[in-house]
Amino acid sequence: MRFLVMLAGFATVLGVATPAQADPGSSGPDASFLAALTKAGITYQDPTVAVAVGKEACELMNQGNPQAVVISSVSSSNPGFNADGAAQFTMIAASAYCPQHMGQQITQASSAPLPPQRQPTPGVG
Repeated sequence: MRFLVMLAGFATVLGVATPAQADPGSSGPDASFLAALTKAGITYQDPTVAVAVGKEACELMNQGNPQAVVISSVSSSNPGFNADGAAQFTMIAASAYCPQHMGQQITQASSAPLPPQRQPTPGVG
C-alpha cells in the first residue's frame, strides 16, 4: 500500500508545478540536470516540473524502489517518453541528485504491477 501512495505522489508531482518550488537558476545541480537533459535531447515544457520529477525519481530510489519501477513510472506518467527516454531521464536524475544509485544494475520490480496513471503529464517528455 505504501508503494501505491508513493506512486500516486509521484504522479501528482508530475502533474503540477507549485509556485513554492525554486527556480532552477543558472548554476547548481538543477541547472546541471537541465543542461544534461538538453544535451541528451530530452525536451521539457517547464524546467521546474522537470526538476521536481527528477528529484522525485531519486526519492523513490532512495526509498528502495527498484530503478525499473521508477523508470516505468516516469514512462507511464509522461506519454512523450518511450522506455528508453524514461530510462535516460531517470539516469540523468540519478547523476544529478542521487549519484549513489548510478552504476546499480536495473533490477526488475517485484511481482506488484504499477497502478494505472490517472493523468498524463504534458510537462516532461
